[in-house]
Amino acid sequence: MVAAHTDDEILGAGATMAMHLSCGDHVGVLILGEGERSRAPAGAAVDDAVTQLGILAERAAAAVGAELLKRREFPDNAFDTVPLLEIVRSIEQVVERYHPALVYTHFGGDLNIDHELTCRAVVTATRPVRAGSPDLLSFEVRSSTDWADAMHPSRSFQPNTWVAASDDAVDRKFAALRVYEREMRPFPHSRSYEAARALLRHRGAQAGVAAAEAFVLLRSIR
Repeated sequence: MVAAHTDDEILGAGATMAMHLSCGDHVGVLILGEGERSRAPAGAAVDDAVTQLGILAERAAAAVGAELLKRREFPDNAFDTVPLLEIVRSIEQVVERYHPALVYTHFGGDLNIDHELTCRAVVTATRPVRAGSPDLLSFEVRSSTDWADAMHPSRSFQPNTWVAASDDAVDRKFAALRVYEREMRPFPHSRSYEAARALLRHRGAQAGVAAAEAFVLLRSIR
C-alpha cells in the first residue's frame, strides 16, 4: 500500500487490507506525505502535529492488522515542488526491500495533486523491468476522486475490480477511520462516516455482495 497522506490508505482500502490479513497475507503501508504543513505556517506546533500523525498512522495500520513500513515527509499538497525522481526512488527503496506481489495506490485522475503524483511515481517505481513486478490496483478517496469528475469526465474512476468485505473487515476499517477522526467531516460531506459506509454498500451492490471496496486495475502480469 502506497498512499500520499495519512487516512488515504484507510479511506481507499482499509477493509481490503483487513481481508488480506484474514487470508494470511502480510500488508505493509508506505505513507509519502507529512500531511500537515499546508494547513498552517511552519513552527513547533506544526512539527508536533506531523509527529502525531505518524503515531496515528501506526495505530490505524494496527487497527486493520497492517504494518506501517515507512512514513516520508514530502510537503503536503505540494508534491509537485519535489522532483518526481525523488518520490520514485523513495518508493523503489521499499519495493526492493519487501518485493510486494500486489501494490495498492491512488487513482491517477484524483483532484489532489499529491494523489496524482503518487500514482505516477508508483507506476514508475514498479515498472516491469524484471521478473516479479507487482500487480497494481488504484483505489478511490472520496472528496478527491469523486470531486475530480467535473474536471476530467473522461478520466473518472471506473472500477473493474472489487474486493468483498466481511463484517469484521468493515468494522476494522471504521476502527481505523476513528483513529483519524480529525480528518473526517460531518455528513453530507463525502468524507464522512455515513458516506464511507454508503460507499461500501454501493460498491458491494455492484458486485453482488453486502459490502465491497472497488479498484481500477492498472497492471496485472500473468
